[in-house]
Amino acid sequence: MNIAYALFKQLFHRLLSKCNRATKRHLGIPKNLLLVDSTTITVGKTRLPWALFLGERAGIRLHVAYDAATEQPVQVIETIGAAHDGPIGEQLGDKNYILVNDRAYIKRFDHYVRENQYFVTRIKENITLVQPR
Repeated sequence: MNIAYALFKQLFHRLLSKCNRATKRHLGIPKNLLLVDSTTITVGKTRLPWALFLGERAGIRLHVAYDAATEQPVQVIETIGAAHDGPIGEQLGDKNYILVNDRAYIKRFDHYVRENQYFVTRIKENITLVQPR
């Protein structure tokens, strides 16, 4: 059976866009948390030769933005397993939410501040914050 993956992906994103967001925005309900993270799915390198990852392994990475209130994914972006979370995180951000993410997005902090994007993250113990003059 041959499934049109791109079509189903587009339908999935359209369905998610209709769930609650517009209604909540219209009613002025406070922002929900948007949990942003990724997971890597690995297989033997012969299964996905176009997505080589580590040594004899290949894989894909799913970058997911998940609405904690509705317990539903808001957006999913797939990449090869070697792709870093940081650049993809920019595409997953949404000003209608408070972002909750991990240290992979630390380079995005200045961008979040410029864009008035609220965010929460867990940072390293030895981090040094510098305030430009």
